[in-house]
Amino acid sequence: MLFNIIIAFIIPWISGIVFYFKDRKVLFTIAPFQSVIAYTVNSLGFFYNFWSIYPQQYGKFATIPYDLGIYPILSVYLIHYINKSKINPYILVFIATIFTTSLEWLGILSGKIFYSNGWNIGFTFISYLLPYLINYWFYTQLKKMNVFN
Repeated sequence: MLFNIIIAFIIPWISGIVFYFKDRKVLFTIAPFQSVIAYTVNSLGFFYNFWSIYPQQYGKFATIPYDLGIYPILSVYLIHYINKSKINPYILVFIATIFTTSLEWLGILSGKIFYSNGWNIGFTFISYLLPYLINYWFYTQLKKMNVFN
């Protein structure tokens, strides 16, 4: 569990603390929203026994560092770059999805993530793509409401 806390929570928040100074509005709007989405997706995955995370004896509790750490911070990075870049937002969403899926693939290879009940890396890609899209659409709605002005 210490591995999960360090890799999935502490390191992402150390790298993401820069947004407290650079892009506070994105940090305080996107991170909590993405945490809710991550918690929901992970809860569904655990409920249907699609995946489990080491240490397995902790069950759903093992995903809390991910739900509160790496997933929200990666979404903050994504929205920050969408906001600051001239690259098509959907291309950035696709790149973020590939990056996150690759991180999960490393988790599988290292024995920290286990799939079952027919789940595979392709479904994982979709399970990251949809939340990133929802986050982008959420961001566009916040922008229309002038939250970022």
